[in-house]
Amino acid sequence: MSDAHLKNSHQQPVQNEISELALHDKEMREIAEPYEAPTTGPKWFYLFMVISLAIGSFYLGRHMGKLDASTHIGFFEKNKPADTSAVTAAQSPASGASLYTSKCASCHQADGKGLPGAFPPLAESEFVLGNPERLISIVLKGLTGPLEVEGQSFNGTMPAWEDQMSDQELVAVINHIRNKLGNNQASEIQLQDVQKVREQTTSRSQPWQADELEVAYP
Repeated sequence: MSDAHLKNSHQQPVQNEISELALHDKEMREIAEPYEAPTTGPKWFYLFMVISLAIGSFYLGRHMGKLDASTHIGFFEKNKPADTSAVTAAQSPASGASLYTSKCASCHQADGKGLPGAFPPLAESEFVLGNPERLISIVLKGLTGPLEVEGQSFNGTMPAWEDQMSDQELVAVINHIRNKLGNNQASEIQLQDVQKVREQTTSRSQPWQADELEVAYP
């Protein structure tokens, strides 16, 4: 075998190897580089966020004022007298009419005539026009069990208001009941009347029953 043939036989594998590398290199150049595409969340999530922001903004604007510091910091300008009108209004007791509307009218009705078989009437009721201490005791401690008013029978429970209203508020609402709602002939009670009954019944934790009231406040 000649030297030239041997030389060619040794060079052939090298040439084949180079051509294969070149082929693979070409293939690799034709494949696009990998990349990470952006992804979006579900549409309901973004809708929920928008609605939450809208509701939150409305709530803060409705209950927290202007969302600035002056709304939450109680300060007055230097050398400027404080405006106490709002404080005075907040501290002044509510009227008997407004107290009755907010605390009594839902059961006894706005006209005081009650609901037959459910809530007894206050208009022209002996429990209202009789001994004023009896009515004060009922409002303070509540009333439960069978009861007869103006020939009608009732059997329910009235809540106690001793922890819900001040003595001044009790005076206002009781006088409204005794002098309005068709009850024009009853005398007004005084603050000391409510204070007296409250002190007398301090130890009582149960609502009154009709027969007990007849004994305690004839």
